[in-house]
Amino acid sequence: MPYRRAWWAMLVLAPIILLAFWPAYFGALPTAPLAFHAHGLTATAWLLLVGLQSWSAHRADRRLHRAAGLAVFAAVPLFAGAAVLVLHSMATKFALKSDPFYAALGARLGLHDVISTLALVALVCAALARRRNIAVHAACLLATAILVLPPVIARLPIPRFFHSGEIIALALALFAAWREPRGRGAFMAVAALQVVHVLAFETVAAGDDWARIVIRFSTLPVAPFALAAALAALGALVAAWRRAPPRRASGRPSPQRAHPAYLAASSSETSSLE
Repeated sequence: MPYRRAWWAMLVLAPIILLAFWPAYFGALPTAPLAFHAHGLTATAWLLLVGLQSWSAHRADRRLHRAAGLAVFAAVPLFAGAAVLVLHSMATKFALKSDPFYAALGARLGLHDVISTLALVALVCAALARRRNIAVHAACLLATAILVLPPVIARLPIPRFFHSGEIIALALALFAAWREPRGRGAFMAVAALQVVHVLAFETVAAGDDWARIVIRFSTLPVAPFALAAALAALGALVAAWRRAPPRRASGRPSPQRAHPAYLAASSSETSSLE
């Protein structure tokens, strides 16, 4: 079974996320806006679900693993819808210049979140479509956790430089791809995504055209967009689930249903080998 210690990594990630988002969210829960609650709860639920999937797989608890797998069909659409709520909140702060941080970087961070959300949904779809391949399935799910590193590292009270989060995520993804070649594709895709993040942040996201799109989005009602994102994610997951090949039927009949002639032949073969 690949990635035997992955759920330990998820446990280590939990307090780091708590520390990073304590000033902006966890330490200000009563005053946090609804969009932040939705995003914080769904993102936390997703990371817990990935950790639970890894833990249950390595404990061979198939019932729990399947239940957690089915929960994906609720967790991912809710996360996609919540991501739109946060994007709208950032767009509004950027348009109104009501917060110095988002007035300067709101549009750029918005494009970053759009790319990351699309990548997460794509990786989960790949995990569902390739669920018969254990290494690829696990790699696609675990790779989604790396997507959270850039915003987490950017908020940690530690010395850092611009885009250090993307560089660390890139290095970790490359290490994971090297460590387990069977799941290399998912981690290489996340590594490439970090390069896309940096390039988009410094070009498209910094341009006036994108700023106008963000400002225009801030004037529109957010509920239809959030609902559309959730439904689109759900549709993509269902389509991916159906793309998985059927389980292979065993070539030998079960002992309970085997024909007497087959049982006699099998007994004869076994005796000749002893």
